[in-house]
Amino acid sequence: MKLTRSVLLSFLMLLAIDANPQEPKSQAPKERPTRMKVVLLGTGTPVRDPDRSGPATAIVVGDSAYLVDFGPGVVRRAEAAVLDRGITQLEPGNLKVAFVTHLHSDHTAGYSDLIFTGWTSGRSTPLEVYGPAGLNSMTEHILQAYRIDIETRTNPEGNQRAIADGWKVNAHEIRPGVIYKDANVTVTAFATKHAMQSYGYRFDTPDRSIESS
Repeated sequence: MKLTRSVLLSFLMLLAIDANPQEPKSQAPKERPTRMKVVLLGTGTPVRDPDRSGPATAIVVGDSAYLVDFGPGVVRRAEAAVLDRGITQLEPGNLKVAFVTHLHSDHTAGYSDLIFTGWTSGRSTPLEVYGPAGLNSMTEHILQAYRIDIETRTNPEGNQRAIADGWKVNAHEIRPGVIYKDANVTVTAFATKHAMQSYGYRFDTPDRSIESS
């Protein structure tokens, strides 16, 4: 009888040990790959719909944001994402890299806003923009159209004289292939069919990939 009780007691002790396992030693958390977010800033068409801004998509990776297209309203919708969703990467002054699929007006009418509101919101480096043939000409003409504004803001008394390079744009006319790479993302352009030269873009990050066209 004593043996039976001893066996039963040992069995119960084993159950108690299994039910209350020892806490594992604390370990440094494993670094997770940066997550990509896709933010639709505008899904409109050339039709004048007051409830839909022009085409624009933001790819957010880590602390950086990358735009695909800059239709009318792009900067205002980016700021709305900051205020409504807390996506601070989309502060206009943080918008430093953009890609345009093609040069139709509904995809590009927000270009000047992206250039100049980004600048007056704090962007201190030139905007980097990638797109099809004709992008250089479009960029040069926009900057020329706003020459008086640029000169006024950068003169010795101008309100942007401290960040006098923020209005500048480096426009890159591209061909299919890898066109951009940084610590967050690799961007590959591929040709698409449209009424004019057009491209889609594949964004590859450590945790996922996405295509936008």
